[in-house]
Amino acid sequence: MRTKVRAGKLRWKIIPVLFVAQLLILTVNNGLGTVVSILPPKAQTEKTDLPGQVRIIFPETPAGQKGRLFWEAFLRSDTQGLKKFFESSLPKEKLKEIPGDKRAEQLLNIRRQLGEISLQKLLTSGPMEMTLILANRSQEYFRLELGFEKSGNNLFLQKFTIDEAGPEDLAPPLPRLALPEAIQGFEQAIEKAVQDDRFSGVVLVAKDFQPISFKPFGLASQEFEVPNRTDTRFNLGSINKIFTRIAIAQLVAKGELSLDDKLGQLLPDYPNEEAKEKVTVRHLVNMTSGIGDFFGPEFRQTPKDMIRHNRDYLRFFATKPLAFEPGSREMYSNGGYVVLGEIISAVSKMDYYDYIKRNIFEPAGMKDSDWFQADVPVKNVAEGYTRQVEEEGPAELGKPGDQQAQKRDMAQKKDVQEAERSPSLQTNARLTVARQDQGWRNNIYTRPARGSAAGGGYATAEDLLKFARALFGCELLNEAWTNWIFTGIEPQAENQRTKNSNRQEKQNQAVNNAFDEFRVESPGTGQGEETLQENKNNIDSGVRLERIENSDRTSSENLSEPSKIDRSRWGIGIAGGAPGINAILEMDGQTGYTIIVLSNYDPPAARDITQMIRRYLKAIKK
Repeated sequence: MRTKVRAGKLRWKIIPVLFVAQLLILTVNNGLGTVVSILPPKAQTEKTDLPGQVRIIFPETPAGQKGRLFWEAFLRSDTQGLKKFFESSLPKEKLKEIPGDKRAEQLLNIRRQLGEISLQKLLTSGPMEMTLILANRSQEYFRLELGFEKSGNNLFLQKFTIDEAGPEDLAPPLPRLALPEAIQGFEQAIEKAVQDDRFSGVVLVAKDFQPISFKPFGLASQEFEVPNRTDTRFNLGSINKIFTRIAIAQLVAKGELSLDDKLGQLLPDYPNEEAKEKVTVRHLVNMTSGIGDFFGPEFRQTPKDMIRHNRDYLRFFATKPLAFEPGSREMYSNGGYVVLGEIISAVSKMDYYDYIKRNIFEPAGMKDSDWFQADVPVKNVAEGYTRQVEEEGPAELGKPGDQQAQKRDMAQKKDVQEAERSPSLQTNARLTVARQDQGWRNNIYTRPARGSAAGGGYATAEDLLKFARALFGCELLNEAWTNWIFTGIEPQAENQRTKNSNRQEKQNQAVNNAFDEFRVESPGTGQGEETLQENKNNIDSGVRLERIENSDRTSSENLSEPSKIDRSRWGIGIAGGAPGINAILEMDGQTGYTIIVLSNYDPPAARDITQMIRRYLKAIKK
């Protein structure tokens, strides 16, 4: 699920695990970043003769010079300059995936959407990072971040974002605060946002995975005035994509799947021959497959109670031509993650939802997380509320006032923590409401009956904290593959041999079992039996060798090189957004802070709160 992207309202992130319904370009790490001072001596600004422009005097450092190279090329829409920037700032393996000219072309598409821009403010600057505030002619403000890291004698791009600037980005810097003062400050700011009807939800801030602030705000049900609680479940939107990504990593680490496997090998019945032949698992994970989205006219016109399983989303995009040659560029793809969900089911021989619950939710201790069906009564689930006016749906989907509606009303009156949500009923209800366009209204008419591998599951804030702790602690994956989740760096030992060895083991075991069955059914004597016994011995030997060899390859000691893995670099910034849904999970391995904001209001409700909290945390005295 995602927010609508329009010119001037976009997010361009290159963070490997940022699964916001926006555009991903590069694979780098994300965290909250180090605290840097405002306008330090080595980075200065001065007004220019150009209206609204500020000239940055970049520091005479490698990072400063790279920043200058980027800004000059970006401001002038200089293709060659941006190509040079990417080629000098990215490792060879990243440029092999997507060349510098392709990356420059993608960035210029975003640049054209912004229109005429001006530099308004140098928000932060440091030896390895800087943050700029830009504005266009429509007085829309944007936050541009560049972050670098040193590797040997090289300086590589570690973080790059273009995002809509929030109120906190435009506010003056805070004075240095003690931790209690910072907590009190952002809690009061959240209360003000609630009073202004800009936020409803739950906020959890933790230090080293221990909560330092955990409070609910607003209403889970406006119709019945049910307040949100700390254990209220919220729709996560696209945050669910990280669960899909982890599931893929688990299967690859076990040798049951390879990132180089073709779509056609895994899903022979997939209805697009070009995709079957060209698209790999790696393309799908990195959103470079060319497979599009399921949002569109057909999706909007389809009764949402007909969408009840991950595979039900395929009909909206699977037969459409690829948008581009796989691997040639990146494009945000909900459809690609739906396909990954089907691959997980095919390889694991488990329903996608069951696989995630058994292999991620249960090990992490996430007891309140699931993909709830919209028209089945579920306790303690926040209703989503939107101000967006959607296109009117078909009028024949249901009849207000029927027995289902009466049942729903009675259930809610009996227990205000229960709600039965009927897409068919609510779609008709919104036909009138949408025409009125007055205030908040329930988002039930925009949601499928059940979410997918791309988004739409539910969780509590506490469950997301458990998830972050389990992921960081390598409880879901070994260290090497956990590092891949955070940084996009593939374990060196992940190759075709590992996959083949495990698959061969399964084949050998199947032959072995068949032999045993044959001996029971046909216990003959003589030469035949001796030959069969010899074959059995050979099979047993092969199985044992494969098991030993594979065990050595897949151990965390061999897949990872602890000396080269820096857990302080581990961080995630994940968001989900749609009408009546805005959820954010941020975790920074360097500072130890985790921020979880779940809202049942439209974006940017959670994003604005997150930015404000981040601002207060950066102001804490060291």
